[in-house]
Amino acid sequence: METADIRRSMRLGDILIERGAITETQLNKSLEYQRDTGARLGEAVTQLGYVTADQIADALSWQGNYGLSALAELIPNPSAVALLTEKFSRARQVMPLEFNKQGALVLAMVTPSDVLTIDDVRLITGLEVVPVVTTAGVLGEALDLLYSRKGRLETPTKKAEQGRQGPSDREVAEYDTVVSLVDEILATGMRQKASDIHFEPQADKMIVRLRVDGVLHPLTEIRSEIKDGVVSRIKILADMDIAEKRLPQDGRATFEADDRSMDLRIACIPTVFGENVTIRLLDDRMFNITLEQLGMGEQQLPIFRKALKRPWGEILITGPTGSGKSTTLYAGLEEINNAAVKIYTVEDPVERKMPGILQTQIRSSIGLTFASMLRSLVRSDPDVIMIGEIRDHETALIATEASLTGHLVLSTLHTNDAASAITRLMEMELPAYLIASALECVVAQRLARQLCPRCKKTVTLTPTNMTQEERDFLGVTEAVIAQAVGCSRCFRTGYSGRIGLFEVLPVDRDVRRLILDHATADQIRDQALSTGMRTLREDGRLKVLAGMTTIEEVERVTA
Repeated sequence: METADIRRSMRLGDILIERGAITETQLNKSLEYQRDTGARLGEAVTQLGYVTADQIADALSWQGNYGLSALAELIPNPSAVALLTEKFSRARQVMPLEFNKQGALVLAMVTPSDVLTIDDVRLITGLEVVPVVTTAGVLGEALDLLYSRKGRLETPTKKAEQGRQGPSDREVAEYDTVVSLVDEILATGMRQKASDIHFEPQADKMIVRLRVDGVLHPLTEIRSEIKDGVVSRIKILADMDIAEKRLPQDGRATFEADDRSMDLRIACIPTVFGENVTIRLLDDRMFNITLEQLGMGEQQLPIFRKALKRPWGEILITGPTGSGKSTTLYAGLEEINNAAVKIYTVEDPVERKMPGILQTQIRSSIGLTFASMLRSLVRSDPDVIMIGEIRDHETALIATEASLTGHLVLSTLHTNDAASAITRLMEMELPAYLIASALECVVAQRLARQLCPRCKKTVTLTPTNMTQEERDFLGVTEAVIAQAVGCSRCFRTGYSGRIGLFEVLPVDRDVRRLILDHATADQIRDQALSTGMRTLREDGRLKVLAGMTTIEEVERVTA
């Protein structure tokens, strides 16, 4: 008999005893309780306090080989959810989750052996059903969350007029099905902590993908006949011109769900199959992080903190788009924000509103640029100035001069490492003496995906099983590391959340001398390394050895 068949043939009580959850005496008392009350055995042992609901679910999962589902941490596919009504799901204690690679419906069930319900779902949906086990309590909470988290956008809606031929884009955009679909996708993105939602038009459909932890994941597909209506709906909410489909457009909106409000940045770009829409979700909670939580090492954080405590000077955060530079800036500002310090920020956009700090969003269309705003700020008696990004010579010059006249200036640059930030300023034609005098610290960073704590696997690498690539990366012949596995709670990627990799370069006397000599980035880097600077790759190596991430992930973001 196959292992799965043996498991299914075992009774729940025997499984609980075998797994050490209950004793033989407790099983007998539970069976007696079951006879007296008519409860199921799982309910009996739970109500008697012998085991928890999670232990029952785990045993059922093992027995049926279904795979335990923790619904509170799963994001159901909106297309899957739409296949069953709320009434049916609650009555049968089921919840659609997703579609597997074979196109079958993955269905969370309190009683996965309920073949009648499985047959009914198969008839209703026309799909094969793959059951996964959960508990009644968890399912109830998940269904409550699912059907109560329907968010709303801050724009009034109305039903489309009925009976008219050839509805306009605006009318299609206000169909109930379109409005509900857009709201559901946004609510899903919010709950999954996505940074972006991509609506990608194809010849016969529109694909929706979420960017989570820096990686895109498919969410659902929108049928061809309503894809233009979905785009129009989003454009209306962002106060864009729905008739203009030939030119790119930008807009903003606010979305509310679960008593939370989130700002949205929306961009439309024309393609051969229609307009591509990208929505950036700006969640204040993503920036509520302290310096300790950033992931800087014990040698790196004191250097950064020392620079933040200076009354003047310039601090630069570098890295590509999406590397967490804004989060580091906000954490630094939070560190020094107090009643004795006046802080101004100039941003595009303002991603987090901070109490006690004066923040301005630039508007290039009316001439309010980083440079023009900086000229005014230095006359407004600030102690600290944060500039969202140094993009040109004028902004770089004003920021550097401000840092030499009694202001602490924080900003970002797009460079690959810390040393390159210095040569980038030189390329912007800033005088070397200004850079050497003003710059105090440069931080380069990346974001690496963190291993999912629920499914990661610890392995011991030895000379017999270590590859040459692993040996070259780790620099040792033996090590204990963790590897990505993948489960239903992490999009089966093996990763959940991200952690920063950092390279902190203090601008000391030797580095200033090199700047004045117009040294190359390699020369500056070598000098910093000789005094103990840790590179991005080295910081990643230490985090691999600490079981936080993987070799593959560090190589992906630092290559």
